[in-house]
Amino acid sequence: MTDRDLIRVGDTLHLGKADWVFGDRSMTVRVSEIRYGLDDADSPVVGILATITLAGRDGRMAAIGVYKSALTRPGVVQRRRPPNGVDFPATEQQ
Repeated sequence: MTDRDLIRVGDTLHLGKADWVFGDRSMTVRVSEIRYGLDDADSPVVGILATITLAGRDGRMAAIGVYKSALTRPGVVQRRRPPNGVDFPATEQQ
């Protein structure tokens, strides 16, 4: 698996306190934008802009750094699926 396969816009992340930089609580977020980190193999962190969906701050946007090591654990990344069962076009994937 390459770093580019770790995360995509639209993915839902179920993060524990230790899964994100300066994590003070567990939270669930939906990835809105990938800012940095996927193009740098030496970076331990992926910077994202995300919508908080579960953590007491639902609907708010947050810029967070997520550890790449967390993204490889089962259950952390939930990939969205198209309703018709066909993969999204490559232009929609990041």
